[in-house]
Amino acid sequence: MALGYQMFDADNHLYEAADAFTRYLPDHRRTDFYWVEDGRGHRHIILNGALWDYLPNPTFDPIAVAGCLLEVFAQEKSMLEAKESAYTFEPLSSHPEYQDRAARVDRMDEQGLEASLVFPTLVSGLEEATGANVELTVDLLRSFNRWLHDDWGFAHENRLFAVPVISLSDVDEAVSMLEWVLARGARAVMIRPSPVPTAQGWRSPADPLFDPFWARCQEAKVLVCGHLSATGYHRYSGDWTGTYTMKPHVAQGPFASIANHARATMDFFTAMVVQGAVSRFPNLRLLSVENGSDWVSWLVERFKVEYSRYPGSFPEDPVDAFSRCVWVVPYWEDPIGELANYVPIERILAGSDFPHSDGLPDPTSFVKALSGFNAGDTRQIMRDNLKAILVDG
Repeated sequence: MALGYQMFDADNHLYEAADAFTRYLPDHRRTDFYWVEDGRGHRHIILNGALWDYLPNPTFDPIAVAGCLLEVFAQEKSMLEAKESAYTFEPLSSHPEYQDRAARVDRMDEQGLEASLVFPTLVSGLEEATGANVELTVDLLRSFNRWLHDDWGFAHENRLFAVPVISLSDVDEAVSMLEWVLARGARAVMIRPSPVPTAQGWRSPADPLFDPFWARCQEAKVLVCGHLSATGYHRYSGDWTGTYTMKPHVAQGPFASIANHARATMDFFTAMVVQGAVSRFPNLRLLSVENGSDWVSWLVERFKVEYSRYPGSFPEDPVDAFSRCVWVVPYWEDPIGELANYVPIERILAGSDFPHSDGLPDPTSFVKALSGFNAGDTRQIMRDNLKAILVDG
């Protein structure tokens, strides 16, 4: 769509190449992560001694057509009614921009994008699969981030900002990895918004144990993106459903969908606010990506209630802390006008989720969801807010 300006997209995606995890993997890890081929010629990944079936086709070939679930997420049709268009596929070779940064920049020009955060896809399920094997997690992510820097760069042409992934499981390694990506131009990092498995057991990400990481993030003004991931929350709903792991492309049933919706995200930001991490580091920049926004109103209202009852239990007014440190990328189908009642306009970012099946094939069409905003606020959401924290500093 013609906006009169170019968009800054807060949620683009790439599809990992086959050697994304293995190109720089230490030799002693070659039996911990490797590809196998079944009798039908389909390739699969063995990770940590088991089939890693987080995605049904980790080669991404063929790939779902961008936006093929648009009618479903717009609530215009059910999956059954949209069966002709839902999950339609095409050869990966027909879209080099999904795995090549030069082709992606060309595609961004066609789409009217000046810049975008570009998140990986498959890696969002990694930490759930490696679990308590912290050393394996660290080795795989070190290898992965080196591949990501090779193939995509962390600030390519100051337009394409591929987002490296950091695990908090070993805080020293997390700080070391953060320093490595910052030295190579990273403006944003992706973490899993969930409790952290450490050698000492599960810890909240707001535990002072992780303060060295948060301190460096604040100092560097890096965006810390809590992106939708396999967070392990199905281990709770699994007692109700019998399904204990998340697989994005497998129907989990309405109970798990309702019970787990944005739950990990809310808990992550609750921890960061209530347990004081954003008070100890008041200039942190935390970004919620691909988690929607309908959870924000509930969380802010709970903050208000609990703070009115027990103000001495909080390091500061939690609503003030949340509004200061948290940016939100709503789904395009969310009631974004209501979100503006709970967070400042400058904390709302537009994200298309391109080229995923449930994303927008035309990222700038996100503006249609902003019909209730004036032109100035619309431009802030579509461009200026992300530009201010990603490029302008």
